[in-house]
Amino acid sequence: MSDVKPSVTAATDMLASASRNSTQTGELAMAAAEVVLRRMTLGGFAMVNPAAADHAEFARMVPEKAKAFTDAGTALASQSARMGEAMARYLVEESAFMAKAAGSVMASGHAGGMMAAQAQATMAWIGRMAAQSGAMCLLALEAQGAALAPIHRAATGNVTRLRV
Repeated sequence: MSDVKPSVTAATDMLASASRNSTQTGELAMAAAEVVLRRMTLGGFAMVNPAAADHAEFARMVPEKAKAFTDAGTALASQSARMGEAMARYLVEESAFMAKAAGSVMASGHAGGMMAAQAQATMAWIGRMAAQSGAMCLLALEAQGAALAPIHRAATGNVTRLRV
């Protein structure tokens, strides 16, 4: 890919993205547990005294989940499109490189030159493949974070609201 970052920067970006996703996942797990506990408590009180139940809280449960998961799906679809674009760009660039490498091999004129041109093309390809793998990993981590974000926002928002 033409926009692939140097390996140190790409590795740092991947670790930072993985760390953010891990933190977000941990916060989501804690928030979800607290929301379930608090809503079960509200449900228990509602069974004892239905007239005093928090009907507004019960009414927002399904719509907020639907919105969070719809937003997560939209984010994932958008990120998937970015990944598809990156792969398509990579395939076009690799096709052009392959054609250029084949021309270099054929134009070398003798067996030694052909082997040298082929070895050079192979080494360049290995470097690009390593960089491409890192770039795709980063895109996947970004997709994970983007899909998790709306669910995280909903759950942590619920905790904040229910603690009052």
